Amino acid sequence: MNDLTTTKPKAYSYIRFSTPEQERGDSLRRQTEAAVRYAALHRLELDDKLTFRDLGVSAFTGANEETGRLGEFLAAVHHGDIQRGSYLLVESLDRLSRQKPRKAVKVLERICEAGITVVTLDDGRQYTEETLDEDPLALMVALLVASRAHEESAKKGRRVAAAWANKRDKAQAGNKPLTALCPGWLRLNADHTGFDVIPERADIVRRVFALTLDGVGQHSIAQRLNRDGVPVFGRGKMWQRSYVNKMLADHAVIGNFTPHRAERVNGRKVRIPTETIEGYFPAVVEREAFERVASMISARPASTRAPVANILAGLARCPQCDASMTRINKGSGTKQGRPYLVCSRAKVGAGCDYKQVRMENVEHAIFYHVEELLGGLPSPHEGLQSKWEILLDHRGVIHEEIERLVEAIARAGHSRALLSRLRRMEHERDEIGKKLEEIEELIADSLTNRVQNTVKELVSRTQDEERDVAKINATMRQLFSKVVVDYREGQLWFHWKHAEGEQTGVVYAMPQETELNEGHAAPNPKLPNAA
Repeated sequence: MNDLTTTKPKAYSYIRFSTPEQERGDSLRRQTEAAVRYAALHRLELDDKLTFRDLGVSAFTGANEETGRLGEFLAAVHHGDIQRGSYLLVESLDRLSRQKPRKAVKVLERICEAGITVVTLDDGRQYTEETLDEDPLALMVALLVASRAHEESAKKGRRVAAAWANKRDKAQAGNKPLTALCPGWLRLNADHTGFDVIPERADIVRRVFALTLDGVGQHSIAQRLNRDGVPVFGRGKMWQRSYVNKMLADHAVIGNFTPHRAERVNGRKVRIPTETIEGYFPAVVEREAFERVASMISARPASTRAPVANILAGLARCPQCDASMTRINKGSGTKQGRPYLVCSRAKVGAGCDYKQVRMENVEHAIFYHVEELLGGLPSPHEGLQSKWEILLDHRGVIHEEIERLVEAIARAGHSRALLSRLRRMEHERDEIGKKLEEIEELIADSLTNRVQNTVKELVSRTQDEERDVAKINATMRQLFSKVVVDYREGQLWFHWKHAEGEQTGVVYAMPQETELNEGHAAPNPKLPNAA
C-alpha cells in the first residue's frame, strides 16, 4: 500500500475567476471541491502547497499568464519544481485563457508540451501533447471552447463600454457623475448628483498653489505641511513631494475631468485619455493661478541626469518606522558627494530621525556576502527552520563549553574529570553536527528549484565585471519582500518572500559609522564595510 501511495502522480489545482464578487459567491468552493473529488477518484496526489489561484484576475487579457499564478505554474514547470507527468486540474479551458482562440490554444499547447496533463473538471476530458497531436477532436473541442469563451468576454466588454459611454453622456450633460471617485478635497453629495467641496481641504490646496507662486519648492512645501501637522488626504501617512507635484498639475482643481479607457498595448495595460469634461468638479483654484503655476513648472529646465541606480530600490526600509528609504546625493555639480539612503518620512519632515547610510557600504556588503544568502536559504516550512536554529544555537553553546574546558585543563594540568567532560562535550558536538546535516538536507529538499535558481542568478549578477544594478535589483525583488537597513547596528536584514517571517542578517558597517545627522561631516570611509 505504501509503495502505491508514493507512486501516485502529482496533481495541481488551478482556480481562477475574474471579479472579486465571485469569491463571495460559489465559484471558489465549486472549483476547489471539484479538484479534490477528481484527485481522489483517479488516485492522484493533490498538492496542497502549490495550489495556484488567480482570484479576480482576467484571462481575457492574458493577465493570469503574464503576471498571475498561471504564469507562476509555468515557471515552476520550467524550473523543475513541477515534474513532467503531473496533472493540472481546471474547471474548464476558459479558466486558463479567454484570449482569441489561437492564443488560448497556444496556452494549452505550452502546458501540454511541458509534459503536463490538463484535466477539465466539467467534462473530465484530458489534454496531453499526444492527444493534441493525434486526436483532431480534442483540438477542435479546445478551439470551440476558446472561441465561445472569447466571444462571451468580448460581448461583455462591448456592453460595459456602451454603459460607460452612456454614463459619460449623462456626465457631460451635467445629470450624474460617472463614478463616486473624486479628488481628496471633494466628496460625493448625499443624493449622488454631484460633488461637494471639503472646505478645510480646499484651503490646503489653495495654500499649496499660493506657496508655489511665492517660489517655494515642492519638497519644501511637503516639509512645511508635515511640520505643521496638516492631515494628508486619503490613506497616506505623510505629505510627499510627488503628491504636491500631482496636485499642482491636476486639472480637477479648476473643475475639469479627463476620463481614461484601459487598453492593452504590446501585452501591457495602458490608460488612454478620452475627451475632457469641463465643469465636472467644483473648482477650488482660480484658473489664472493654475495657468501661472503650469507655466512656472513648464519653464523649469528638464533634468539631464541619468536615472538614479539604487540596488535596494523598492526594498530598503527604515528600522524605526518601516517607511521606505530613498537614495539621495549630497552636494551638486562637480562637488557632488557620495549617495546615501535616508528614511523617506525623515526626508519630508514627517517625524522619523534623519539618519544617512552610505550607499557604497551597503552595495559592498551585498556583493561581499551574497554567497552566504545562497548557503543560508531558510526553509519555507517553519518546523524545519526552527529545529535548525535551535540546533545551531545549541552547537554554539557546546563550542563555548569546550573552549572553557580546554582552558581549564591547560591551567589545572591532567584531570580525569575535566578530560571526561571534554570527551562528552566533543561527542555531543559531533552528534549535533550530524543532526544539522540531516536537517540541512531536508531544508534543501523543501526549497523549490525556482528559489534556488533565482539566488544563484543573483550571485552570478553580482559577480559580473560590469554589474547591472537594475538587473540585480530586479532579481532581489523576486526573492525579498523588504530589506531593513538597521543603521543602529550596521546590519541589513533581508526578509525572504518564500519563507514568511524568515530573515537573514548581513553586517554592512560599524554601528558608529551610521550615526550621521544631516549636515555633519562623514566619518572615516576606511572603516570596515563588512564583518
